[in-house]
Amino acid sequence: MEDTPKNETKLLGPEGEIYPRQKTFSSWCYLFVHHTKVENVTQKLEKKFNVFVHKRILYKKEKGHIYQEEKPTITGLVFIQGEPCVIQEYLSQNYFGLYLVNDCSTGKIAVIPDSVMQPFMQLSRLDAHRIRFMPHSLDYYAEGHTLVRITSGILAGMEGYQVRIAKDRCLITSIGGITVAIGKVNKESFENIDQYIRQRREEQNEESLVRDVELTPVQSEINKCFFHPKNQLDVVAIAGCLHSWIIKARMHIDTEKLSEAAEIALFLLEEVGNRFHSIYDSPQIGSFKELTYVCAEASCILSDVVSHFHASEDLVQYIETQIQSITVRYPFLPIDR
Repeated sequence: MEDTPKNETKLLGPEGEIYPRQKTFSSWCYLFVHHTKVENVTQKLEKKFNVFVHKRILYKKEKGHIYQEEKPTITGLVFIQGEPCVIQEYLSQNYFGLYLVNDCSTGKIAVIPDSVMQPFMQLSRLDAHRIRFMPHSLDYYAEGHTLVRITSGILAGMEGYQVRIAKDRCLITSIGGITVAIGKVNKESFENIDQYIRQRREEQNEESLVRDVELTPVQSEINKCFFHPKNQLDVVAIAGCLHSWIIKARMHIDTEKLSEAAEIALFLLEEVGNRFHSIYDSPQIGSFKELTYVCAEASCILSDVVSHFHASEDLVQYIETQIQSITVRYPFLPIDR
């Protein structure tokens, strides 16, 4: 959807309208509005922001006639594009008691990259019934299921777990902390991230590498996500594998296992720095944006642990010392200082 002043495109459909008013494609946030106020709030928000409401068509029979009715899939769920602080300030000034939803694992406003939101909206417009909102968090579906990345179709680039639901092969993924199942993905091409990494490690005889220190069981498992990258696909595969550890670290914060969360985040940053510092600017590999995003998430996890009211002084001091050491040795990592 191009944003040009001469020819602005309006997408009409059962999901509502999306207006390309902003000059740049910024990220998205969302909030829940009381069902009696959805229409009024949405109309006012559309005057300033891009707004999206996922709807589905229901067929009803009345007096021998069948008619269709469109309704929001989740009552009151409204997606808004823009800077979180700007949107929240607008809500505070115009709607008392309305707040953007926070990510429960970080305590900060849940943010959805536009690169994720665009295929989600496009799929909703083409076939809203392919999308189902799931009752559990994404990590619930991790055990026993394959982590994959879609490489073709409108969902290309999305990552999640391949799960069969009612004989339908679905991709279970997370959009801003909301778990969704996208059905009928059998026509898309998949990459099995775990299998790809195992093959690349075997090719490079990664298991034979000698380390200076002995790893803990958790660190040994994280280490299995790494190999020496040769191209863009290698970087994407490593980042995809590490993302599952970001999810586990956030789960540890939710259950107040702060030391476990810190161990994951610190070792992840240490390994990325150690393995990528010599090739970070290599034009042969290309973009590192997926890996940069994972490292930024690990940095956020450490910040959340340090600021947690149950974090011990020893743990806080240890994290701060390790962060200082990592930033000095690997200044290219996106770490909050």
